[in-house]
Amino acid sequence: MAAGEWPVYGEITGPIVMIGFGSIGRGTLPLIERHFKYDKSRITVIDPRDDDAELLKKHGVRFIQEAVTKKNYKKLLKPLLSEGGGQGFCVNLSVDTSSLDLMKLTRELDVLYIDTVVEPWLGFYWDSKGGNEARTNYALRETVREEKRR
Repeated sequence: MAAGEWPVYGEITGPIVMIGFGSIGRGTLPLIERHFKYDKSRITVIDPRDDDAELLKKHGVRFIQEAVTKKNYKKLLKPLLSEGGGQGFCVNLSVDTSSLDLMKLTRELDVLYIDTVVEPWLGFYWDSKGGNEARTNYALRETVREEKRR
């Protein structure tokens, strides 16, 4: 297909925030650009590394060099996901960033959410407070499924 002939599958009326910009992010950004209608001035990428800052600048994407952590995620993401009105879109492509906490936050803000995998906060698998069975991928997925039923 020639440029400009890509099918558009939806419209994002609010801000778009991508958390993480590794190999998956570099592949996801062009998909968003091609297949969604959105305000290009309202997309932000958050990543602790600035390896792709120039690439993002070329695409007109605002870049914030910061790790999303258990301590800062609400303060960092709430303003970004709610600025300027419309329904936002949070794309979590990072590791060590709790999918469950991001799901709860985006639900609270009425923001669309997509993730590549169910991910815990850094340290989940080594937390000795619970037994081994509480620190498995199965236990993590079951917690997310329970939240989904609410």
